[in-house]
Amino acid sequence: MTDKKIFYTNDKDKVVQVHPSPEYISQFDSEDKAIAAIIAKDIPADKQSSAIIIDKSQVPDRKFRDSWKQESSSVVEDITKARAIHMDRIRVYRNAELAKEDINYQIALEQDNNSKKNSVASKKQMLRDIPSTFNLSGATNGTELDALWPSELPARPDEE
Repeated sequence: MTDKKIFYTNDKDKVVQVHPSPEYISQFDSEDKAIAAIIAKDIPADKQSSAIIIDKSQVPDRKFRDSWKQESSSVVEDITKARAIHMDRIRVYRNAELAKEDINYQIALEQDNNSKKNSVASKKQMLRDIPSTFNLSGATNGTELDALWPSELPARPDEE
């Protein structure tokens, strides 16, 4: 079984990961010959020369997979893209909370409860402001970024 992964960047500027299977590798005299055959078979001809082979221990966490970029001999996270991905995830949870508050506002409206309407309106504004007020700039990698979560939102369930 190999611990090597093959990467290349496709025409849409996305990093593609190729996983050599142990069964396929076992058909060859050496792992290097198997990997060369995989590159020839599975990677577009115009991308083969830029394909890289790295140990799976050097592959960034998949949580920010869409932020990966290929450098000369490694795959790294583009922290700017990772921040945008994380903020999009935060927005999903924020939007769910806004929907709950819409219901609370409707109830307060039906009850003609001005105090509750004002309270809900304030909470909704705070939720709307999260993308502009919650600071992700301190994170320098995906692990640090993933640890950042707005206290105004409920704890998120484990992803992946």
